[in-house]
Amino acid sequence: MLRRAVIGASIALGAAVVVAAVSLAVVHAGVRRERAPLPARMDVVAAAQPGDNPVRLSVANTARQAMPRSAVLDSALDPKPQEPYVMSHPSFVLEWSDGKILLVDVGMDREGALHFGRPIELLSGGSAIEPLASAAAQLGAAAERVEAVVFTHLHQDHVGGVTELCRGRTRPLRVFMTEAQDQRPNYTTRPGRELLAGVRRGAQREGDAACVEGVAIASGGLRPLPGFPGVFVIAAGGHTPGSQIVLANVDDGAGPKQVAFTGDIVNSVAGIDFDVPKPWLYRLLVVPEADERQGELRRFLRDLRDRGHVALVVSHDWLAVAASGIRKLGEPARP
Repeated sequence: MLRRAVIGASIALGAAVVVAAVSLAVVHAGVRRERAPLPARMDVVAAAQPGDNPVRLSVANTARQAMPRSAVLDSALDPKPQEPYVMSHPSFVLEWSDGKILLVDVGMDREGALHFGRPIELLSGGSAIEPLASAAAQLGAAAERVEAVVFTHLHQDHVGGVTELCRGRTRPLRVFMTEAQDQRPNYTTRPGRELLAGVRRGAQREGDAACVEGVAIASGGLRPLPGFPGVFVIAAGGHTPGSQIVLANVDDGAGPKQVAFTGDIVNSVAGIDFDVPKPWLYRLLVVPEADERQGELRRFLRDLRDRGHVALVVSHDWLAVAASGIRKLGEPARP
């Protein structure tokens, strides 16, 4: 009897391992398929035209968490593994002269940050996460001027703040998505996509109208966002099927500049500096990535920065964001 039970349990465990391995292989294949053509550097630089571009760029960081750099970089390839690292979860705020606002990601609320940070603290040996105010709270009355959001990808630490953003809202919130981001989620992005599909306006009761109004963007090359001059999207893939690079031409009075929001192509700017991937187990099991595409994207971004003079903004590298000169939301302009 015991022997039969052991054999049955072994068969069940073996079947579960096979199913998990097949599922993981399918997810990896789905990410690898997303390889829309990247624009040439000269085309990106040529997009930096004067005009009705954003006049202000700010950051609203919703949480931060200090941890070893080995949690976000392959330590065997990192030439400076002892350098400090602080993970951030920001929303980037682009404003135009007429007052309208576009958000690049929305970060998390307090509950979402605590839930997200606990396993990272346990697994990485890092500090406890420090929740900050949500993007909606930091925007305050200016939240009424948010016309749209574009997500670098749909992981919940980039999407979770949309619930508070929609609370009290009386009109739809446009969200720009490529087909891959909208229609080809995997298990890492499906919760975020479902949140966007289900979030309500106003009091967020069952009878309230849907908040998010999806706006489709074609994949490949440099795609402008309708109604938001000076902002473009590049379908990236690599990290998730729907990962996007957001490019903005900002003219804040200190001279025009191009800024590329890289999302989670890397979690530390050192990944671009030294062409270092994320830890092996992370990109194999936690968030299945396409290694070849990720390497292509790291080198593409480094070329944009070093030869095209495009400023790179790595969402999760707070020390780099803080050193970039991007003002915190509500901070006065620097002289």
